[in-house]
Order: sequence, then C-alpha cells, then structure tokens
Amino acid sequence: MKSSKEFVADIAKGNEALFKASQLNVADYFNDMPDQEALVEHFVGRMVNERMNMVEISNSIASMPADADPVELQNLSKQAYDEAIHFRLVKEVIEHITGEEVDVAKAIADEEAKPTAKGASLLEKYDADSDPAALAAYQLVAEGRAEAVWNTMADVIEDEFISTRYAKIAKDEGFHSTIGAMKLETLVGDAETQARVEELVSNMRKDLYEISCKNTSHNAEGQKLVSEAYGW
Repeated sequence: MKSSKEFVADIAKGNEALFKASQLNVADYFNDMPDQEALVEHFVGRMVNERMNMVEISNSIASMPADADPVELQNLSKQAYDEAIHFRLVKEVIEHITGEEVDVAKAIADEEAKPTAKGASLLEKYDADSDPAALAAYQLVAEGRAEAVWNTMADVIEDEFISTRYAKIAKDEGFHSTIGAMKLETLVGDAETQARVEELVSNMRKDLYEISCKNTSHNAEGQKLVSEAYGW
C-alpha cells in the first residue's frame, strides 16, 4: 500500500493528461472565434457553474460535524467565498460583452433545462456534501482542471477585461485543488479507502473530460492523451 502522501501525489500526476486535453479543447474553442451569441452562452454556463460550486461547497460546510477541524472549515469557507466572487466576475464579463444586465434567475433555469452537465453537478452526483473523500477528490481533480482551463482562457482571450478576471479565477482554483490534496492525505491511510478513491477519481476524470468535449471542442491530440493515459 502507498503512503497517503504518495497516493495523493500519484493522483495529481495522473490528472495531467486530463488537464492538458481540457486545455487543448478550450484553446480550440476560442481560437475558432465563436460569435457573440455563442460566446455569451458559453460564459453563462460557466457563470452558473461557479454559482453551483458556491452552493454545493456551502452545503458541505453546513453538514460538517460540530467537531470539524477549524482549519478545514476556514479553507472550505474561503473556497465558497471565492466561488461567489467567480460567479460575480463571470457575470461582469457577460455584461461587458452584451452591455446588458444578466437575468441570473433565467440563466440558471435555462442551464438547468439543458442536457449538458456542468462540472459542479459532480459534487451532487458523488454525494460530496456527505462524503469527505469525494469532496476532497473533486477539489483535487475538478478544481485542478479548472485552474488549467481558466489559465488557458486568460491566455487566448485578447480582451484584457476578460483575461485579467479569468487569471484571478485560475489562481483561486489552484488553491482549492491544494485544499483537496491536503484533506485527501488525511483520509487515505488504508487500502480500502485508497481503492475507493481511485475508483472515484477515475470516474470523475471521465465525467470531466466528457463535459469538456461537450461544452467546448473535441481536440484529437487531447483524445489521444486521455486514451493513452486512461484507456478510454
């Protein structure tokens, strides 16, 4: 059995193919220069996803036991606060593009009616509000991927108003991934938990890749990377 530190480090290393493939998908999407309507629709999806993250992380905090680690409470509360800021930043980006105020209630309802899943929906799918290992795994994998994707958007989008905000979001997502890694190290001290987390991570990676392909593009080089890394 691996040590907890080795186990988490191996997961982080194993995420690299997913992160790179997602970056390639996003770069292709924006390099193809979507029209304003498509761009706004894409960013509305990201805005709603950030709000979903805020809500789901807040639910996790609310369900934590009375003897929960104060530092963990602080870190998760910081993440929920960050997600609220990200929601506002993407909302501002949409309003910057359209010149009109976003009807958030309508945006949420419209996104919920779409068949395409959002990354934050995995928090509910994997019961992260009641499963600390699932929450930590999500943070490590999904938030780490988010850092890579937001950084790519910040690099390829020329509008400084947008790129500076997305660089800020990327930095925060990296911190959230680190929180997950730290927490996961405290939870995977036995072989049974390691096996369960390995299965969770494998499923999350596949879900996140499929979400990336549906919401952006399907880059051939990225597909080769994940096929070689994960056998998909």
